[in-house]
Order: sequence, then structure tokens, then C-alpha cells
Amino acid sequence: MASFMSVSSAGGMRALVGKVQGASRVVSQPFAEARGQQAAKIMRTGTKGVRAQFVDQTEYRLNTSSPWARTKPFGSRKAGKTMLGSGGYKSAFLGGAGAITRVTPVSVEIGVDAGLFPQVKIHQGSRPSVTVKPKRRTKGGKDWKMRFFLGLTYGVWMSKKRIEQGFKIPRRRVSVSSAVRKEVLQMLKRETNASIRGLKLTTKASR
Repeated sequence: MASFMSVSSAGGMRALVGKVQGASRVVSQPFAEARGQQAAKIMRTGTKGVRAQFVDQTEYRLNTSSPWARTKPFGSRKAGKTMLGSGGYKSAFLGGAGAITRVTPVSVEIGVDAGLFPQVKIHQGSRPSVTVKPKRRTKGGKDWKMRFFLGLTYGVWMSKKRIEQGFKIPRRRVSVSSAVRKEVLQMLKRETNASIRGLKLTTKASR
């Protein structure tokens, strides 16, 4: 399984224990009880969260935005909306079938099952693009199964030399925006009825 993003408490939170009256419970375990699930929901549906990134076809990471490379037509397959397809991939990111939600008292991590959605390894990886090459030979070992799959499925027949060069797949990542981090912070403030200053939330890719 592979998950793709997390919001976790930083060391700076613990320094607030003696400074913010009534907030020690959240400082030591900010995502305990129902707060972790609330944070996961914000990550998925909050301002510039996962849902917005699929709608806008853009990665929102902290204060930056990076439009996804658009899907191009390929043989009989029309371009369509990028990263949507059957809708299962997006649905999993939003908590549907194949979703992953990991909550600890100090972290929240959401993502999708790579066994069901292997493309997550490319799109949530550290490299801006990945070249995918054929791996499986036909019976007898003289040709590539990928060549026949593309030809029979999309009407695109390539030479063995061309298909051995592979296909460059650009990363189309979803991340945690500053707006989401702010909404998580606001939720924690509401839950504790305390004014918390200096709270830090961090993101990381998880494989």
C-alpha cells in the first residue's frame, strides 16, 4: 500500500505547552479523538484540498500551484479530463474504495492503495516524470505484450525499437496546500477553545 501525504505535528508544538493555557492536550496529542478524522476530511475537501486539485487539474503545494500536464489523445482514446478516467482514482483519494487513512495522536496521513491504483507510485513520487518501459514478453519471447496491448486496444501499432524506448509519464501530484494547513489549525483552535500561536504542520510523501 502507498499513501501520499500527511499532516503532522512539529516539534515547535511542544514548546507551546507552558505558554498557552488550556492547550496542553492538543499540543501533545493534536489529532487524538475525533480531531484526526476532522483533519483528514479537511485535507480531502478543504480549500485547495484534494477535491479542488482534481477539479482544477492543479497541484496546490503550500503557497504554490503547479498545473498538471494534460492528458493527450492516443489512438482511439480521446484526451478527456486529466487523472479522472473511470473516477475510481479520484474517489479513492477522497475516501472511497481503495482509500487509506492513517491517524495517530500526532499525525494524519491519507492516500490510496497502490495495489489497486499502481499509478500512485508515479504521480506521488519524488521525480517529475517516469519513463515506463515494456517488461513482459509474448509467448516465445520475441515480442512485447505492451506492443500488442496498445495496438489492439487503441489502434496504435509501434515498432519493437520504438516501444523499447518507453513512454514518459509526467507526475500529476496532489499535495497539502497552505489553505488546508490553515483550516486544520483553525479546527484545532475551535476544539480547544485556546489561542494557539506558532503551530506548525508539515507534509511529506510516504511510500
